[in-house]
Amino acid sequence: MTQQKFNPLAQFTKKTARYIRIPSQGVGYKKGINLTDSGELAVYPMTAKDELMLKSPDALLNGQAVVGVLANCVPDITDPTETLSIDLDAIMVAIRMATYGDAMDMTVTCPHCKYSNNVDLILPTILDQQTYWTGLTEVEMESGIKVKLKPYNIKDQNRMSLSSFDQMTKLNQLDKEVTDTAVKLTAANVSFGQLVDVSIDLVARSVEVAITPDGQEIDDLDIIKDWIRGLTKQEFAKIDTALKELVQIGLPKSVNIQCDGCKEVIEAPLNFNPSDFFG
Repeated sequence: MTQQKFNPLAQFTKKTARYIRIPSQGVGYKKGINLTDSGELAVYPMTAKDELMLKSPDALLNGQAVVGVLANCVPDITDPTETLSIDLDAIMVAIRMATYGDAMDMTVTCPHCKYSNNVDLILPTILDQQTYWTGLTEVEMESGIKVKLKPYNIKDQNRMSLSSFDQMTKLNQLDKEVTDTAVKLTAANVSFGQLVDVSIDLVARSVEVAITPDGQEIDDLDIIKDWIRGLTKQEFAKIDTALKELVQIGLPKSVNIQCDGCKEVIEAPLNFNPSDFFG
């Protein structure tokens, strides 16, 4: 048995954690999440390897960059692919705070006077404004079936993003290589059908359980998928609307600032996309 070599440098690489509350409050993590007694999650700074991963286009596209960073910086989430979409932005903000400090420079162009404003965004104040998920969201259908919903996790989101990218790439390539309109139309219909299937799969995975009027609880993914495929437009819209409301939970999506040029108060969108946020 090979003895592990002692590394005398290890004692100098100890990282200090930041502790934050997350929008889900730890609900929805089947494989486990370890919060403190006060309900906070420990977040550690990035390493040089993490930063390089976030600069890799391929790793960002397939989601492995974010998963790898989460595995290293948030070890108290047992399976990083289970990280809920509503928690991801808050965790990324905390990782940036732990790595670079509490302030972030942001440039905002005023839509009124086109003045370029340099803004010092104080990240802890953004975290203080987050909203919280209070538990499974319930939707009752006209049939009497009650559906309990949970937010998407990043594994589901990555699956949807990759599928959309693949279909778009195929159609763009076909557009360049094929001139027959009928062939293009057929390919477009196939791609659209595949995207619909992925969308239904995403919605089905957000269903924690469906409860029939007689109290039977169903959580089998394939059965739920078949049921969703057969829903009317109005019934599907109920679930879709509830899921869109879930996505709004978490950090604010914009911040108000006063333009230094014309003094107008403008709404500046906040972008927490890892490829830009850590750029």
